[in-house]
Amino acid sequence: MSLQAENPLYGISILVVEDEVVFRQQLLAYLTQQGAMVCAVENGQEALDTLAQQHYDVILMDLVMPTMNGVELLERLDNYNGSIIVISGKSTMADLRRVLQLGASDFLVKPLTDFQELISTILSSLSMAEEQDLQMEFAEFDEHKAHFRANDAQASLVLREILPKATQEIVGFFCHYRLKGQTLFPIIKQIDEHHVGFLVVDICLLGDEGVVAAVIVNGFFQDMWNRFLVNDPTALQPSEALKSLNNIIKAADLRAPAACLYGIIEHDQVRYANAGLIDAPKPFDAAHPGLALGLRADTRYPEGVAQLADIGFSLRFRNLVEDRISLKLFPVG
Repeated sequence: MSLQAENPLYGISILVVEDEVVFRQQLLAYLTQQGAMVCAVENGQEALDTLAQQHYDVILMDLVMPTMNGVELLERLDNYNGSIIVISGKSTMADLRRVLQLGASDFLVKPLTDFQELISTILSSLSMAEEQDLQMEFAEFDEHKAHFRANDAQASLVLREILPKATQEIVGFFCHYRLKGQTLFPIIKQIDEHHVGFLVVDICLLGDEGVVAAVIVNGFFQDMWNRFLVNDPTALQPSEALKSLNNIIKAADLRAPAACLYGIIEHDQVRYANAGLIDAPKPFDAAHPGLALGLRADTRYPEGVAQLADIGFSLRFRNLVEDRISLKLFPVG
């Protein structure tokens, strides 16, 4: 077995900025055990002093710290070209929005009970940063400009109109997503004062028909959520909702199926059905996708119900063309 397999963070340098002694030592010990080269400091000023001497691939930082807090530190990191991940439990909606605007690539919520989620977040953040750098380099060469055809530009415009805000607060939930590519996208909506609907759609098999499918799926759910307000219960029944969508997709006679995961959040519970979104993470892998969306009009998809943890949930997905989505929803006080 390789060092990389045994130690998933092998060769990655990480600066931990955390004033809580016990948690700082936990992070130091765990990240070192996973193969990372780790330095730990207790506030923003010490972080700046350390970064003046050495570059780190990743900064893991708290927001609430003495001497110099996390927001102040981010404002001083204009020239830093690594990944910044915020880990904080004493933060407001304004704080989280601000740190994302200042360049943080992701965040985790204290108390951190799943350290595997920390590893996944670090690796995902580094991977997306590397791919973004490559895309910027490719854009400089004329031979790559052929990929930006007129229909691609039009598709990008339509999909941008469909996409919700990347960061928002809905019924006490803080929602944030990141995308790489154009074939995966989320739809998120506050249905009423008690329910949030969310959707992840994969159109990678549809080629230039993907935009048509995206418009159909978006329009279907927007109409369904509006009908719920006049006593149509389908929106709260993910399996029934996807079955109804199948009939519309089938009638559109598209060349290939789209895939879709639909969920409803009510208080501390999420009810969901998975229609073809393969390799979905927990808890959404519990309901097996079975046949893909649109493959057969009478397909039914099993529903799953899960209790939301105090820190909500994180959904990461990579499709067949290596596009990616990271979607997080967690409650805020």
